[in-house]
Amino acid sequence: MFAKLRLIITSMLFILLPYSCSRPDEVKTTTKGHSAFYLAIDGADTASLELTVKGTTFKGKCAISFGAKFTDSGEVKGLVRGDTLLGDFHYLHYGLEWKRVAFALLKKDQTLYMGEGDQGEYFNIPYFKPDGPRFDSVKFVFRPIVAAR
Repeated sequence: MFAKLRLIITSMLFILLPYSCSRPDEVKTTTKGHSAFYLAIDGADTASLELTVKGTTFKGKCAISFGAKFTDSGEVKGLVRGDTLLGDFHYLHYGLEWKRVAFALLKKDQTLYMGEGDQGEYFNIPYFKPDGPRFDSVKFVFRPIVAAR
């Protein structure tokens, strides 16, 4: 009898535990989210960004071309905190090796400013050190691309 009761209680804990540990602002919704495409140009360097924001998270694809030399392309993902998007950029560097760096965007109206600053790593998770990211003199300023109809 006690074995059956213990099995029932254990089963209920495993079923209810994921729901009880989530914060209300992190509850996943069934909506698709808002997707947009952006482009930034700085001299011969260009960057493109496909971004989907869903609740308090974002994800997407980013490609940064450094002139005709090489392109770093990969995925971005992270959390939305007010007007700031903080996360990481996991990309293929020189087409040879995978790298992961901290990634930050500041949203002002429809424009996104890519943050820069000193970075560190903790358990292979990149982050900006306390004095960063900075958005005052950035290299890439993303503007939305409007599709022709």
